[in-house]
Amino acid sequence: MEDSVRRRNPERTRQSILSAAQEIFSRRPYAEASLKEITAKAGANPALVSRYFGSKEKLFEAALEASLDAGPLMPASRESFGEQVVSAFLSPDRGRVNPLSMLIFSTAEAGLQSMALRLLQDRIVVPLSAWLGEDDAETRAARVMMVASGFFIYRSLLPLASMTGPLDPATRQWLANCFQSAIDKG
Repeated sequence: MEDSVRRRNPERTRQSILSAAQEIFSRRPYAEASLKEITAKAGANPALVSRYFGSKEKLFEAALEASLDAGPLMPASRESFGEQVVSAFLSPDRGRVNPLSMLIFSTAEAGLQSMALRLLQDRIVVPLSAWLGEDDAETRAARVMMVASGFFIYRSLLPLASMTGPLDPATRQWLANCFQSAIDKG
């Protein structure tokens, strides 16, 4: 085989399709995102979606699951939780897709909504609750998600002018305080 001919790499192709799906599903509602567009962006044959994922719905599930990460919500210190979470949310991470838009878009599709809720519970609520580790941990985890969702809605999906770019110090401190009070007892 000539060096100029690309060798097949199923895992790389699968990952390319998954990455393209994350990007497209985070920009458009599920019904408007086509497999043709996703596979074109990935440089793959549309038939490979069936091979690697089974269906468009399973591809959406894999894309959402891969983007849900509780890590930024579980910093090293509980005492400075609010500031650490705000710093993580404001740090540019160009390779990471924000799953919030996919979660919001999933609410319009009955089958996707229950799947998204299950993934949110398994990938975010359960680990964050375990990290918080007390009787009301799930309620406090939900509070964190409510604050985070509001922040990302008005920063990314419906960007308010005052929420784009660097946050002014007073708003940043207010947001850190909101996150901190979400996990503090009392």
